[in-house]
Amino acid sequence: MTNENVATSESQTKINSVIKSLRILELFNPVNTEYSLTQISKRLQIPKSTLLNFMRTLEGEGYICRNPISQNYRLGIKLMILGYNMRSTLTISHYAIPCMEDLCAQSKGNVYLTTYVDGILLYLEGIYSNRRTTKYSVAGKTLPMHVTASGKAIMSYMPAGQVDAIIRKHPLIASTKYTITDPDELRREIRRCHDQGYAFDNQEETLGIHCVAVAIRDPSGFPVGALSISGSSMQMTDERRESFVSMLTEARATLSDYTSMFPCCPPAN
Repeated sequence: MTNENVATSESQTKINSVIKSLRILELFNPVNTEYSLTQISKRLQIPKSTLLNFMRTLEGEGYICRNPISQNYRLGIKLMILGYNMRSTLTISHYAIPCMEDLCAQSKGNVYLTTYVDGILLYLEGIYSNRRTTKYSVAGKTLPMHVTASGKAIMSYMPAGQVDAIIRKHPLIASTKYTITDPDELRREIRRCHDQGYAFDNQEETLGIHCVAVAIRDPSGFPVGALSISGSSMQMTDERRESFVSMLTEARATLSDYTSMFPCCPPAN
């Protein structure tokens, strides 16, 4: 069977109603936590009469609920249960957390384990130097690859064609005035990350916060994730950065034995 026939066969097996239900759920994020029926209809171009059936089904199954005051829709508690079930299957976390706790104790910074899905950085675990400042679990958070040290570290070991696909699919939007938004400049930065063996985030995602990261690669050399340490400008001096790189490199050597436990990383199309 040719690749074209395989693609056609896969597209024919997709169920449109399931896809539409998933698109409804994917609308919600930490910024857009609630939507009215009209707003969802406009965003997804689904007639309200048709959409209402989807919403009633999702609400009945616990995947969507209503704000009792505004009557707007928001994500349901059932998704939290699924999230817990999914995290329990991430065996890489069992091996990574002890390494991350050691890194946190040594560096006094925040330590993150990340991977990527469809060209977007995905946080798997976070260990914090000051737990009192932590308001939520970072697991499941996503960010654009280009604004983070972890994303740049991962891209530095990707084939050029895959990096180009990520840039095409996900616009290089600025998070701060330091974010790299020019594709050619980003490619140069990625090559520099590859040459030096680590990536650095110079307040590119959050002002006042710096981050250093190393890619975690499978036996073939392909990146499956990244390990990073972040801290304030005062914490992340040039001298300490080199020390953090050494710590991360040592921890990566341990985690490299467990690369098969990372979630699948579908490429961006």
